[in-house]
Amino acid sequence: PLNEGDLTTVNGEFDDLIFGALQISHSATIADIASSSSPEDRSKLFYHEATSCILRSPLEYAACFRDMPIFLSSGFDLSIDDCFQQNIVNDFQDYGQCDRFNETTTSGWWHRHRQSYAARQLFAYEQGLGWSFAAWKLYTDEDDDSVGVLDTPAKLLSLRDVVAAGLFPDMNNDTVALDACLNPPEADFAMGDTTYAPTMGPPPDCGNGWWNYTTEKCDYWIPPPEPTPSPTKGCPVCDECGKDAAAALGTSGALLVGVIVGGLVTGLVMRALGNDKRSEYTPIPN
Repeated sequence: PLNEGDLTTVNGEFDDLIFGALQISHSATIADIASSSSPEDRSKLFYHEATSCILRSPLEYAACFRDMPIFLSSGFDLSIDDCFQQNIVNDFQDYGQCDRFNETTTSGWWHRHRQSYAARQLFAYEQGLGWSFAAWKLYTDEDDDSVGVLDTPAKLLSLRDVVAAGLFPDMNNDTVALDACLNPPEADFAMGDTTYAPTMGPPPDCGNGWWNYTTEKCDYWIPPPEPTPSPTKGCPVCDECGKDAAAALGTSGALLVGVIVGGLVTGLVMRALGNDKRSEYTPIPN
């Protein structure tokens, strides 16, 4: 078996039937393992997702520059730490990485990103001769109802449980694995399954009106009606009209008679006092 460092020293001076067996690890350093909070757990998976596609590099390097095809013999699993060794090995180092594994069992976020992690690894390891998953199954009864329920870290190394959980790509459909490394993983590890409170959407289009948030309907400005002309005095009733006309006619007739009589009296007085002044003139001959 070889590690990644060994690939820089071997060459293809062996028989054509010789191939290398590569061993890799997801928990080689403290940085690969340690996390002390839920966001850090999610960011750790995001990190492993983002770097899993470049694991094709040692396989292609050995085939192209060392003339030695490589088979991935160890390291293909969905673990991102060494929690499966807790309570097993005596020198296990607890960095807080295993305290919240129960949060991942029914989480939609962890399910989506583990699917992505599996597909990215599959694409990378298929660039060599082939791959071998960490383990086929755990030592459980065949009728165990918990198969596919990822409630312990060890099940992330069990191909039967990973497939039963719906995390492994369909081997009869190459599209999932081929498309896995075309885009980076979704960087939503800060929120996880938590979502932001929904924000108010835009109001409906009310045209020339506006949306009334109180009545929840469109309101429109209705202009007041055009002002009417000043009101005029109505026509009098016929019987009143006759009375008014007779009264006006009587007043006017009395005034006219008074004026005529006054004029006659004045003329007589002037004639009586002044005689006929025209009689004193001498007529001009024709």
